[in-house]
Amino acid sequence: MAEVKSFTREEEKMLFSTIRKFKDIEAERDLNWMLLMRYTARRVETVHLLNEEDALQALDKGYLHISSHMQKGGKKGNKRGLNKKQEIYLVDAARKALEALLRIRKKMISVSPEKQYDDKALILSRRRNRMSIRSYQERMTHWCNMAGIVKASPHWLRHTWAVRRLQNATTGTALREVQEVLGHEHITTTQVYTQPSRDDLRKSMQEAAL
Repeated sequence: MAEVKSFTREEEKMLFSTIRKFKDIEAERDLNWMLLMRYTARRVETVHLLNEEDALQALDKGYLHISSHMQKGGKKGNKRGLNKKQEIYLVDAARKALEALLRIRKKMISVSPEKQYDDKALILSRRRNRMSIRSYQERMTHWCNMAGIVKASPHWLRHTWAVRRLQNATTGTALREVQEVLGHEHITTTQVYTQPSRDDLRKSMQEAAL
């Protein structure tokens, strides 16, 4: 079984607290797309494709609608990917992240309203274009370095959601729920998250030392 790469609770706390120390608009933008990914378990490919209208509709309905083309394998011509529409419930943290991203977008545009910008994309780059997937990866690397934690990719946020959900599970349906939220076709794909996490292993080592 492949290793699940996710943040420990301490790393996650350090990452977000570090970004919050910076008050510039790019730091605020990065913090909120990370929080959105963390609390919706979305892939970076999906967040990259979100439009302003998607955010507005999600806040109105309480669910983030993910079209098939925004999912992994959802490109035109891929039959397996064309039936992967999802409705993701917005917990309070995800709702606040979307609200913040809409405010940030508006603020980035208002600085120079006469200059060209992407009139659809929710999350804008410094040049006010849709942020590229590579940019998300570079920004994550930047903030991991700033926080002094393990180098990670944005995908770790999705893994972290799954690991925390199973760690906090109180019912036997948790694995199926994680499968549904992540959009896995087979339960065997989701079972990778049942492996002991780094948090679990550290706790075991600490308990064994008593």
